[in-house]
Amino acid sequence: MKKPVLSIIEYIGFRLFTCLFRILPFCLCKRLFVAIFIFGGMVLGVRKKVAYANLSEVYEDKSKKEINTILKNMYTEMGKTAAETYCTDMDKLFDQVSVEGWDNLQKAVEMGRGVILATGHLGNWELAGRYISKHFKTAVVIRKQRNRLFNDYTNKLREKYDIKLIYTKNALKEMVKAFGEGYIVCLLMDQNAGKRGVLTDFLGRPASTFVGPAKIAIKYNIPIVPAAAIRTAEGRHLLYFDKIISAEGYDKSLTGVTALTQRISNQIEKYIHRYPQQWFWVHRRWRKYHRAREVAEI
Repeated sequence: MKKPVLSIIEYIGFRLFTCLFRILPFCLCKRLFVAIFIFGGMVLGVRKKVAYANLSEVYEDKSKKEINTILKNMYTEMGKTAAETYCTDMDKLFDQVSVEGWDNLQKAVEMGRGVILATGHLGNWELAGRYISKHFKTAVVIRKQRNRLFNDYTNKLREKYDIKLIYTKNALKEMVKAFGEGYIVCLLMDQNAGKRGVLTDFLGRPASTFVGPAKIAIKYNIPIVPAAAIRTAEGRHLLYFDKIISAEGYDKSLTGVTALTQRISNQIEKYIHRYPQQWFWVHRRWRKYHRAREVAEI
């Protein structure tokens, strides 16, 4: 079947599915999403092999039972996030949000140079972005999804909250412009960067990590605020904003960029260790990576 036709079928199925579920009470809708994700992951094995291998190598001391418990909880979290993203108005969830370190973000914004918000795929990161956009001008750097229809639909939901969308391809120019206009630019830094990244330690293993945040921060003196969105045991959402990381003292060399990238990465991984069931272990985060490349000047 040709890809355009398959994309249309996938999108229509998704829209019918979510429209049907929106009719139900949201608590029931969320339970059904969770059941579907657990079945897809734990029974059908969707991305389970990748996630299990990642967890086993990071947490070598954990038993098979413990790894599977984290896996099941991860699929549970994914189901809840999907239901919250596509089957309810997120404005209704804002009263469930608590914040730690909001003054760190406020101080960074008040510097007047824009802000790099460095985060990862933890908890409901979509909700976090929309919550921030209610208070500050917000942009997110995103990858274009394979299914164009699904991509456009998801982006419309983001744009409803006046979130500026910047695609990863040729993102630098748009990011610099956004900083000049006082935007907080959210960057998810926990995916494999391939040949575009530098080699850092991530969760105890060598991984290619994106250098864009460090390079831009060094050149334009942009403050960096590491952040994480976490779902609490009570079902609420807790947003963490860490202390500002300054690029002062780091130069544009490979050594300087790598050191700052590592420092940012360390802040993200501490939340993964604290809440392993809430991270997106299905990413191929540790693909083979040959060597750290030279970092060209921006």
